[in-house]
Amino acid sequence: MPTPISHATVGLAIAAWTGRGIPSRRLCLVAAACAAVPDIDLVGWPLHMSDASLFSHRAITHSLVFALIGALAATTLLYRPHQWAQKRPQIAGVLLFAFLSHPCLDALSTYSVGVEFLAPFSRDRFRFLWTPLGGGGLESQLVQEAIVVLLPAMLVGWLGLRIRRSSGPPRAAAA
Repeated sequence: MPTPISHATVGLAIAAWTGRGIPSRRLCLVAAACAAVPDIDLVGWPLHMSDASLFSHRAITHSLVFALIGALAATTLLYRPHQWAQKRPQIAGVLLFAFLSHPCLDALSTYSVGVEFLAPFSRDRFRFLWTPLGGGGLESQLVQEAIVVLLPAMLVGWLGLRIRRSSGPPRAAAA
């Protein structure tokens, strides 16, 4: 099962590939947070919520509807129209992909009964056919996560930021 650190790293990697003219550092941080937010449903764990509840782990907060509403809310609250009017659709798209990365990573896991991608319209839970995450002890799971999620996301994010930086406006030569 992916940890919040891996989820956030994937969100940051997604934002690292955005176009020019968008506040990259800010967007990377917001996308990282958005990618980790769906696990707020873990609050129900101490309450012993059943998997049948819409508010159980990997239910409504892991759905497409939650991702769409979350991306629109984050864009509206964090990027004012007067500052980013022309870039807001692109920002919302980046944040939507960050939100969606979370349930997709969780669907790569053998943990739990799957992800409710279509909640609240359908209570069916899904898992991808390839589930490289899960199984074994905690140490084994962390190694799997590092190999399949964390390290690739760090590499992709680093490459995205590096390419963005090198394709920026030319710098004046020192005299």
